[in-house]
Amino acid sequence: MRWELCPDTHGRLERIICALGFTHVDPARVFCVRGYGSTSEAWARIWGLPALWQQVLGIGPAYVVEIIEPEFSRLPEAEQDRILIHELLHIPRTFSGAIRPHRTPTFQITRRTVERYYQRYIAAASSATSARAPRRLARAGSSPPPRP
Repeated sequence: MRWELCPDTHGRLERIICALGFTHVDPARVFCVRGYGSTSEAWARIWGLPALWQQVLGIGPAYVVEIIEPEFSRLPEAEQDRILIHELLHIPRTFSGAIRPHRTPTFQITRRTVERYYQRYIAAASSATSARAPRRLARAGSSPPPRP
């Protein structure tokens, strides 16, 4: 197994965190790596830093999202986004370094849950894109204002 830091995927994670309003997640404490040589059937996985290690090392909570290559890169971008959302859902609201399991009495990480968050992400991303786009002219056929 070998790993390398993955800044491009970290940027995607930051966009997802922001778009979904995951205010409990500190993107500066979530790291992303690409893993090579895994025999796992997973496309990605998340690792937390347990409280014992935090205390012994004198550092705060942190998470590592591991992208399993080459499987992850073979997927369409939309499916990659769903997988990243799935991994982020494993981070509890306490941002403690612990990992939230797939099923608890109050929350379940299922395909349906991930899809619901993915649709929210798409809506937020498209509204952010349209907010950055130049405003359309008020009336069709009107000419743009003269340049000064």
